[in-house]
Amino acid sequence: MEKQFASSFHYHFATRTYRVQKELAALRKSPPLGIQVSLPSDDLHVWEAVIPGPDDSLYKGGKFKIQILLPENYPLAPPIVRFVTPIYHLNVSQSSGQVCLRFLAEDEWVAGGTIEQVLNALFSLLIRPEEDNAFDHDVLNNYHHYRGQYDRKARACAAKAT
Repeated sequence: MEKQFASSFHYHFATRTYRVQKELAALRKSPPLGIQVSLPSDDLHVWEAVIPGPDDSLYKGGKFKIQILLPENYPLAPPIVRFVTPIYHLNVSQSSGQVCLRFLAEDEWVAGGTIEQVLNALFSLLIRPEEDNAFDHDVLNNYHHYRGQYDRKARACAAKAT
């Protein structure tokens, strides 16, 4: 029984490693939307990416570094994503940079999900925030009631993130 578990574990680990390496190679070969992906170390569980601020967003001109942590059971479980570059956005924690995105929630994640889908969703989020999935309700309040202030803060982040 122990031998069977070890064999099964090795197979799943090798399969997951192969999938992660394949995803990384594809993203490096053909970066989606100009998003650059890298590994800061030899650890395949920790990725970094730089997302350019979309031209049709408040973040135009900025370059935002994110960190993607792949859990041991990826792709069955979603990655944890956080902005390393400070960003004023209603779906991003102002203290930790963690992203609150519906499809990254445990109960919404589809096992066939990919890092490319995550990166595309983040790019889209910079254009259109998910108001019903705000991380910070003070930022959401600014977005709804003091839109000029929200827009100025978002643009200021983009100006600093070059």
